[in-house]
Amino acid sequence: MSEKRARFQAVLDGQAVDRIPTGFWYHFFKDELDEATSQSDLIADNVTGHQKFISDFKPDFIKLMSDGYFHYPNASKWRTASDAELLTVTSIGHDHIWITEQVALVKAQHAQFSEDIFSFYNIFAPATYLKFALGGDDQLVNFVNTHSEQSIQHIFDIVSHDIATLVAKVIKQGSADGIYYSTQNIQSISDQTIFNQFIKPSDIAVLKAAKAAGGTNILHICGYEGASNRLTDFANYPADIMNWATAVEGVTLSQGRAIFPNRVLLGGFGNTTKDVLYRGTTDDIVAETQEIINAFGDDTRFLIGADCTVPRDIDLKHLVAARKAAVRQPITV
Repeated sequence: MSEKRARFQAVLDGQAVDRIPTGFWYHFFKDELDEATSQSDLIADNVTGHQKFISDFKPDFIKLMSDGYFHYPNASKWRTASDAELLTVTSIGHDHIWITEQVALVKAQHAQFSEDIFSFYNIFAPATYLKFALGGDDQLVNFVNTHSEQSIQHIFDIVSHDIATLVAKVIKQGSADGIYYSTQNIQSISDQTIFNQFIKPSDIAVLKAAKAAGGTNILHICGYEGASNRLTDFANYPADIMNWATAVEGVTLSQGRAIFPNRVLLGGFGNTTKDVLYRGTTDDIVAETQEIINAFGDDTRFLIGADCTVPRDIDLKHLVAARKAAVRQPITV
């Protein structure tokens, strides 16, 4: 077992480590929403992007990007479907190209590793794939409210089944250590009925599938573009590591311990161009890293990272500074 893998495992086990494992990531496509299925040039861009990033940053662990595979097959057709048509929807199948290409992608991403490190493949919640297909939160709410409960439950069951198949394959066949599972509350309404009835059960089904496949789960409670979430809604999710937008939620990493008492916590840095990780000096980043660490006191179950993906044009020296500074005593970078 490599030193970095052993250090990460020690954090999972609640043991003290000499340096806090640190990981950041960003998208390798100019537009991660571009469709990569059957597009060999885009798939190659994803793989070579990982290769360069790993070589330049040397992360302690990594999120493997699913850029190009944000669109669950055929879901856009459901925008105008009737209840009867929705009830005829079937699984895409375990050998669908959208699944098999992602398994192959994870294998190719791993082939770029220069060190044995923990890796987590990016997976979206079934509700998020539906948002992408339907056009956003408002459209998802309208989709649910204008169809029968039976047909909506059927769609969530089908999508969660297929995503569960995908996660099991990327872990068992692609050799990912687990998944980085991105979910969130519905942003356009305060009522929790849709979340509790459809979103949360489908989230838990996918996370359980990853656990059953032997995976370690990172739950990413996504605050993209200022999205706000009720963190307590996710407190009992079957995840090993919890990550949320500390800047958006106003809940620091150490404060999150009260909400997630028995989990490893990941994050601490804001991820926008306004935050210290992007625009600060090296000294600023070292000081921020130490502040995150010191806030935990004797608590050892945390990892250094950001609220979400960091900007593509970030100076990698900033990320390196945070990684090198992630020790219990202040150091000079």
